[in-house]
Amino acid sequence: MSPSKPAISSSRARLPWLLPSSPRPKPGGGHQQISNASILRAIANPNSNPKQVLSLFTAAVRQRGFRHELPTYVSLLPFLVRHHRIRATEILLRRLPLIGLCPGSSLLLPLASSALTAGIPSDSAARLLLSASPSSSAFSSLLGFIIRSDHLSLARSLILYAVPDKLGFPLKIRHFAGLVRKYCRRGDVEEAEELVAQMGRSGVSADAETWNSLIVTVCDHRSVDGGFRIFLEMVDMGVLPDVITFSTLMGRMGMVGKVLGCNALFGRMLVMGVLPDLGFYRILIGVYCKNRLLSDVVRVLRAMKIDGFLDDGGIEERSVLEWGVEFDEVFLCFVLKWGSIGDFMR
Repeated sequence: MSPSKPAISSSRARLPWLLPSSPRPKPGGGHQQISNASILRAIANPNSNPKQVLSLFTAAVRQRGFRHELPTYVSLLPFLVRHHRIRATEILLRRLPLIGLCPGSSLLLPLASSALTAGIPSDSAARLLLSASPSSSAFSSLLGFIIRSDHLSLARSLILYAVPDKLGFPLKIRHFAGLVRKYCRRGDVEEAEELVAQMGRSGVSADAETWNSLIVTVCDHRSVDGGFRIFLEMVDMGVLPDVITFSTLMGRMGMVGKVLGCNALFGRMLVMGVLPDLGFYRILIGVYCKNRLLSDVVRVLRAMKIDGFLDDGGIEERSVLEWGVEFDEVFLCFVLKWGSIGDFMR
């Protein structure tokens, strides 16, 4: 007798290799596609952990035809950083150019925020951000964002680890200037000086504006003599001082009684071809009035007339006070009494 044929199982029968909670496979062996939206939902789920999200992401990218979208990485990478998965984040960042995605500000700024929130050390955070190989504009935006957020340690590390050969673009003054000014406003003299020195080591020559900020900071937080040494260093580096340089330094020299040095610097300014402006004259008058040098005040007023900063109407008390010049009332009246342009020009 031939063996009986096994009964054909019903389509509703449970397949033996599936767990009771597992979904039945679709006809034809198809699998449900994991979309970018699925990854974003997993990231947004407060119960998700990095291992689960990475497993889902890995399964998604292994699918044939999976489309890599930048918004997915904008959510995924900061999520990983917040959970201190730095190595995984760095690997994914380095892959972005290979899959045709450019890590611009929309990705780097949230990534920097996450690193700061998570307390990632500045050096590690800087290396992570630079592993994205940002463009020049993206690097500038990132640096500016970090400086505005007042996280100067990270900004400094970002500059120190920014090797032009690896970046693909040279560092320029604008990449340093914002941080130098921030240090100067905070009175961080040593940090500002070191950063200016780092500019030189990076082949970037600080401009007059950057040097001016440093001179002000050194004068105000160390000494006027220290500010003058910075001025000499500036000149030795081949940077031409501007009228603001001289106004800044001469004003501070005069306020501590260094009038002779102030006069010598004025002569040096003229020899270098730097012309005084109205702001410079105001500061110079303030210096001479502070030191009660009437004849020098008169000489400055005469020069202002020659240069076209005063008309023949003379000089009024209100005008002097608007300049912000500080000196006692008796001396002010004495200056104004002899302050007509006609008397000056005799």
